[in-house]
Amino acid sequence: MNLLKNKHLIAAMFVAPVLAIIAYFAVDHVVSEKPHTLQQGKSYQLAARPNCRYQSGECTLENGDVEVSVRVQRLSDTKIQLVLSSSLPAQNVLAALYDGDAGEEPVVMRRDQAETDIWTASFAMVDPAKSHLRLVLDLAGAVFFAETPAVFIDYDTTYPRDNFSPAGSMQ
Repeated sequence: MNLLKNKHLIAAMFVAPVLAIIAYFAVDHVVSEKPHTLQQGKSYQLAARPNCRYQSGECTLENGDVEVSVRVQRLSDTKIQLVLSSSLPAQNVLAALYDGDAGEEPVVMRRDQAETDIWTASFAMVDPAKSHLRLVLDLAGAVFFAETPAVFIDYDTTYPRDNFSPAGSMQ
C-alpha cells in the first residue's frame, strides 16, 4: 500500500502542524503570568538588564513598564556622580554604594532643576569590582528597589582614550 495515496495520512500531515501551533499559544495563554496593576504602598523589585554586568557606563533597571536608567559621570579621580532617569515621574530617590563591609549612608538624590525627571547624587569613588549599588524609588505611590553590582561604573572602551578628541576640535 502506498502511504502517499492514503487521504487520512495526507490530511493529518496538514492538520498536525496547525494543531501544534494552536496548542502552543493556548498553553501560553493559560499558564502565563497576567500583568498586575501598580498598587500604592506596595514594593516591587527592579531587575537589572545585562548592561549592568559590564563596564558600560550605564545600567538599566526594569519591572514591567517601569524603566530606570542610571548613568555615571566621573567628576574627579575620587568622586563620581550618578545620574538617574525614570520612565515614570519619581517623588523621592535614595541611592547607596557599598562594598559589602562598609559603605556610604544612603543619599537622597536631588532633582535636576532643568529637567524634572533627572536625579543626581555625588559619591566617593569605590572599587567597582567589589561594590554594589542600591536604589529605592518612590514612583506613583509605590516603592521600587534594586541592588546590582557596580561594575558598570567603570566605562571601558576598546580604543585608547588618549587619542579620543571631541568632534568640535578636529581640524
